Amino acid sequence: MKRFIIQILVFSIVFFAIEKIFYAFILVSPNLEYDRRLEQVINSNLNKDLIIFGSSRGARNILASKIENTLDLSSFNLSYPGSNIEFHEFLLKSLLKFNKKPKIVLLAVDAPMELLPSKSIVFRSDRLYPLSKYNYINNTLIERGEKNFLSHFFALARVNKKNFDVRRKKISSLDTIKYLGSMPISFQRKNREFNYTSNTINYNKEKELDVKVKAFQNFQKMCITNDIQLFLVYPPNFESYNIQFENRINELSLPEVTFIHYDTTNIIYKDRNYFYDENHLKMDGAKIFTNEVINQLKSKILLKKDS
Repeated sequence: MKRFIIQILVFSIVFFAIEKIFYAFILVSPNLEYDRRLEQVINSNLNKDLIIFGSSRGARNILASKIENTLDLSSFNLSYPGSNIEFHEFLLKSLLKFNKKPKIVLLAVDAPMELLPSKSIVFRSDRLYPLSKYNYINNTLIERGEKNFLSHFFALARVNKKNFDVRRKKISSLDTIKYLGSMPISFQRKNREFNYTSNTINYNKEKELDVKVKAFQNFQKMCITNDIQLFLVYPPNFESYNIQFENRINELSLPEVTFIHYDTTNIIYKDRNYFYDENHLKMDGAKIFTNEVINQLKSKILLKKDS
């Protein structure tokens, strides 16, 4: 019996020593990240008048610095390439929890995949793993079923394999984060094998995922409840405008929501020299589109003030 107790004691000492080692990896992970925007959010360091949400179309096509300089509204782009509406909902919830609420939110919608199944736009759990030292992040991973309740108590249950990469993270030229969070593309894609598509694509709402529809509705409700003016922004694709998708988004949108569309008559959106690929503008195209966003914001913000 005495031997058994000693064995248990030794095991406990070894286990907790290993725990200390794992916790060291968790602590150092955030400092090695290049993109620290989410950490800014949960550390209450993102108090801005205007916040941009979206996937890569929001990150690359809308220039927060240009909006800030023109409209005299402190701005920040919190769009993440490859992220979906569930992730945007999480970001907005986090922003409101830890920061002063913004006056204006722009949500760049992904036509036509916003509410449909997709392998290219997902909940970016990979952006949460390096921040698992924060209880708020750990609780989110538990809620999503990616961690279990043991991670409340043990570093071993909280650590992720990404935490073991102690090299300082580097970023590709494609994903370079500019001033105020935007990620525009300044170069042309090699082997540009894409052409303008003018065929009408049918939109089938029966394929929509309920979890995405709910997240889209919750995102709107959070804005309206907090008296935030919400703009749904339709960035250009290198194809004809999908009116069926817009009609569906309109069906699901609250009356308080305002819409910003790109100018479908502007010939630059049919010129592939302004595009990196079918879905993303280059820097020169992003400047033009951001100017359109700014001009529409000017009138629509003013209209709200006057009403």
